[in-house]
Amino acid sequence: MPLLMQNKKIQKIFIPPTATIRYAMEVMTRSPRLDAAVPAGIVLITDSARHLLGVATDGDFRRAIEHGATLEHPVTVAMNAAPFLIVGRRPTAEILELTIAKIRREKWRRDKIRHIIMVDAEHRVLDVIHFFDIWRNSEIRFRQIGVIGLGYVGLTLAATLADRGFHVRGFDMDAKVRATLRRGVPHFYELGLPELLRDHVGRRLEVISGFDVENRCDMYIIAVGTPVDAKNKPVFRPIEAAARTVGRVLKQGDMVMLRSTVPVGTTRRVVIPILERISGLHAGRDFFVAFAPERTAEGKALEELKRLPQVIGGIDRASAEIAANIFNAITSYSIILDTLEEAELVKLINNTYRDVMFAYANELSFISARWGIDTQKVIAAANRDYGRSLVPMPSPGVGGYCLKKDPFIFIASAREKGYTPILASGARRISEAMVDALAKRIFQFLRTSKRQIKGAKVCLIGLAFKGEPVTSDLRGSTAIDLARLFMKRGVSVVGYDPVVSSRAVRRLQIRYVKSAHAAVKGADAVVVMNNNPAWKNLPIRRLIANTKRPSLFIDGWGIYAPEEIAKVKHVSYQRL
Repeated sequence: MPLLMQNKKIQKIFIPPTATIRYAMEVMTRSPRLDAAVPAGIVLITDSARHLLGVATDGDFRRAIEHGATLEHPVTVAMNAAPFLIVGRRPTAEILELTIAKIRREKWRRDKIRHIIMVDAEHRVLDVIHFFDIWRNSEIRFRQIGVIGLGYVGLTLAATLADRGFHVRGFDMDAKVRATLRRGVPHFYELGLPELLRDHVGRRLEVISGFDVENRCDMYIIAVGTPVDAKNKPVFRPIEAAARTVGRVLKQGDMVMLRSTVPVGTTRRVVIPILERISGLHAGRDFFVAFAPERTAEGKALEELKRLPQVIGGIDRASAEIAANIFNAITSYSIILDTLEEAELVKLINNTYRDVMFAYANELSFISARWGIDTQKVIAAANRDYGRSLVPMPSPGVGGYCLKKDPFIFIASAREKGYTPILASGARRISEAMVDALAKRIFQFLRTSKRQIKGAKVCLIGLAFKGEPVTSDLRGSTAIDLARLFMKRGVSVVGYDPVVSSRAVRRLQIRYVKSAHAAVKGADAVVVMNNNPAWKNLPIRRLIANTKRPSLFIDGWGIYAPEEIAKVKHVSYQRL
């Protein structure tokens, strides 16, 4: 065979079989420190002719000592005499294929195949390579990616992956959504998304009606919604259906990633069994599985996908590393955790923490109102130049598809282990009470003004669940909750929010108007329900001058200066 050149650097970690564990550990520690090109975390035990007898890593030494070995024992008591070897120098792609096949075939532990040793036909060492370094530096990618669920999470990710050169096939159960997307038109507002769809739909981004053997992918990302039922218990049907869709086309070597927010343990106990049963394959051996929670805010999802770190947990280390490699093509870096369950909990931590934090601010507004204190003034004073206090301002409840349900998924995860979270449960009650409190303020004003509740007109400025970043999403909107309370009492509700779909608003039986002037005119009460930056540019004094006399103006986000509103004499100004 042709002569293969040895990497001379690796000679620095050669040791004889007579060396002690102490000496081997010193070589392992000292050599990479003196020369960064020397492989770290491993020594090679060779004979006088430099034939490989075995290898030893820090983990091997630790396990040997745990079983009674001392530092003066020969290194052979700790060495691995059957390491993973590749005969001859191979291309990176072939190394990856051989290594991943071994992980699947032999069910190796995630830390057992950190190093790949290349040897010649006589078992003389040619080189030592770290497997994950090869993976990260490789040009190989899972180029065909299927995305199941083309909502706020799935579509923004699919478009971003397409923009990075992947071929993406997106599937959604809703035929109307598929038809809209095939025309290159998004079915919700997201800054920059229309341009991406125009660039890639029909080319790198296919919108398909289902997966089959003709359009199989190498990786599948499940990004379907995870609702809760009327009792606030998680509903698994969408995820189960998505797993069945993937299971029918899953092949050996594929990657499956769950992106949906789920109770802890869902990937392992719900998704993987469905994939295995339908495909006949075994997770961790025949295909890879990872969980990577969605972390973006609606309205700036495309920007945050590129900026925020991705949190990833895998069924094994190889799965997590492969998922990280995909995301590293679009984002700054990834945070790899040890288990699927850890990654599942991260998402619940993020959203439950925010819900608790906002609920605290809203509870302050309840307390301050009873003392006749301006909540925003005291919170601003508490926060000013005091880095340990970052209390947010109160708002008209905590809304949105995620923040209204994810704390309940968090609570369900805790209850499964016999504990009911006190803070998370209380925060949800406070947030839900805000809408009732707002309604009571307006009903009280109407009674004080000797007006009938039935037939009164209330204008809601801002119908989407949030205003900044701007979104068209009405799911979980506290404005919609408030409107429903009013309509039950016969109040005429008019909504103004130029970002949202007029058709979606009218389906909710809220009167939709295109101009702020028409919305406010003749209103008994006006409530600012979200913090869209556009509201700052409204000629608010001129608008509210056209309300009934007297009228109530509730500035739910403290956008306007009280002294300015006070110049309109017939308007009573309140904020939370």
